[in-house]
Amino acid sequence: MNKNIEKIDGYLKGVVLPEHMSYQHRQQLRREVLGEIERRQTMFVRKRAWKVAAVLAVLIGVGAIAVVGVNISKIYYYGKNDDGHHIFISDDHETVVTTDEVTDVEQKVRDLEEIKLLRQQDKRELLKVEEILRDGTLAWKVHMYKYELSDGRIEDMREGGDGTPVYSQDQFKEFKPKLEEFRQLKKAGPGEDLGTYEETVEGRVFSFKREKYFLSDGTEVIWSVGWPKQDQ
Repeated sequence: MNKNIEKIDGYLKGVVLPEHMSYQHRQQLRREVLGEIERRQTMFVRKRAWKVAAVLAVLIGVGAIAVVGVNISKIYYYGKNDDGHHIFISDDHETVVTTDEVTDVEQKVRDLEEIKLLRQQDKRELLKVEEILRDGTLAWKVHMYKYELSDGRIEDMREGGDGTPVYSQDQFKEFKPKLEEFRQLKKAGPGEDLGTYEETVEGRVFSFKREKYFLSDGTEVIWSVGWPKQDQ
């Protein structure tokens, strides 16, 4: 049993379940909690953080959770999920990080706490913006930021961009296979070239390229990626 499973089991022990609830139901709750953590995959999630906290509170039976706008909170290591990614969550549930690049857990915790402070102070540089439209509707948006730590090391972090959809558990289960299929298509080769466009993001002009893909069920996916125009 890995550490994050032990954490979840510990939370569930504090939940008072009706007598008819079985061991299988407890296991289902555990899977839902792990799934909720997993769907906040790929680095920071700071937008609509109160929704994340609310969902976790319902699933693991904790009390009221206060999400503070700006504070220096602690970040804790929650072990690995079923895909082998390391999970880190702040005590205010504003920051959820999953990553497979960890050699020293304690150092990673310190780095993430410093990065969170830098983010609150807006001391970072936006490097790249990536968007996915599914049948014309925004389905995924990620910003890549560069952070310079106090010891001079550089960390690039992927964070949910403004307007990123917040999926329910069922919606994410339906969307995740489509996202994985799209990623495999993109690895196999470029899609249909839809040209380029420019857009101002966080006060800087970004130049975007667009490609169109079709999934096996006919879903249309338009992928856009942009870099600062002056860096082209």
